[in-house]
This record gives sequence, structure tokens and C-alpha cells, in this order.
Amino acid sequence: MGDYDYLIKFLAPGDPGVGKTSFLHRYTDNTFTGQFISTVGIDFKEKKVVYESSRGGFGGRGQRVLLQIWDTAG
Repeated sequence: MGDYDYLIKFLAPGDPGVGKTSFLHRYTDNTFTGQFISTVGIDFKEKKVVYESSRGGFGGRGQRVLLQIWDTAG
């Protein structure tokens, strides 16, 4: 694998105009635009996160997760 322990792919289906693209940009880039721009086809972004165990598990190291968030056209 790469520099992560797990790869999670999240597909965001839904009706047009419900905020799938806004969620994608807010979660991955912490940005938001109030302008409506329809997604054509499909888009995705990645975000790396580290989950720490509250019990000191994982051998004392956090689990590195690569999230792929897929944004579909409504």
C-alpha cells in the first residue's frame, strides 16, 4: 500500500442541488461557495486522516486512513 493503512471510498449519491459538492469541498478543503455549479459526470477528492485509539491500541500508533470521496452528478 502507500503511506496509509486503510483506503475508504465514499460515494455520495443524491438528488441535484442537495449539497454533495458542498460537502466534498467543505470536508476536504474547508472551503464553501454559495454559488450553484452542477457536477458533470463524477468528481472526487482525497483526504488523509489519522485515527488514534483511546485505549492505546494499534501498537501505540494511529491508523492512517486515506478517504476518497466521490461526488456524483444528481
